Amino acid sequence: MLTLHQGWLGVRQLTVFLNQELARKIEYGVVRGNRDLVEAWNSSGFSTTVMTKEFNHALAIYGGAECPVNETVGLGMFSPVAESTIEEIERFYHANHHASVIRVCPLAHPSLIELTRQRGYVLNGFSYRWILDLNSWEPRCEVADSRVRMAAKEEEMEWARVVAAGFADVDAVPVDQNLDLDRAFFRMQNSVPVLAFENGVAAAGGIVALGDEVAALFATSTRRSYRKRGLQTALLDWRLRFAKENGATIATIETDPGSNSQRNAERMGFRLAYVTAELVRPAQS
Repeated sequence: MLTLHQGWLGVRQLTVFLNQELARKIEYGVVRGNRDLVEAWNSSGFSTTVMTKEFNHALAIYGGAECPVNETVGLGMFSPVAESTIEEIERFYHANHHASVIRVCPLAHPSLIELTRQRGYVLNGFSYRWILDLNSWEPRCEVADSRVRMAAKEEEMEWARVVAAGFADVDAVPVDQNLDLDRAFFRMQNSVPVLAFENGVAAAGGIVALGDEVAALFATSTRRSYRKRGLQTALLDWRLRFAKENGATIATIETDPGSNSQRNAERMGFRLAYVTAELVRPAQS
């Protein structure tokens, strides 16, 4: 929902208000992004593959015991949830000897909460989903930070190593570390991988993916020794400029509560849309 309001300078600006329609748009964007990730992963001839199962606009993913995207997203956003659907999800994860994981948007149908409660799911954590109205957003600086640019196709491995190192809280990952997930992020349809450099060294990276006038910013990390130099802010600014120039009207980003990423997003003008909950039912023996 977009509403006009009178700004403090007397300028009429567009403001985004969260409603069911916008939440569905955002959550389905997460589903679409995960689907694109899986397609890029499984079509690239990597050493690993990912399994999925679709459930009426929702998607369950399993990519190995330690894969960070092992979860079901989008459930209950477009219709009530049947118990048979939850059972299918549980069978999918049980077959892979993994806990059943469901990411819940607070605007999902109430049947999802009731069913997961009845079936013994427990709360495992929260994530913040932020939104930014790109129609009214303006960059703070006249030009983008010169340290940031789009990654070239031949920089796939460099980008993957930078991002993987940032998430591992190190400066460099072992040469034999599996980077299939990171490389799949790089290859996603409609995604634009971005690198940030410090004194000529690739120090941080991220992704912006465009779809349905929504720009999703994700897979953002900075190598440990290069933090507190404004690189994450520079990456945010570059991607928001790119998204706005390419027709996006809303930008979204997900952060951990109280994280540096949250503070950087808020400084850039993002506001909290909602809090998602990760519900888990342990694997049944």
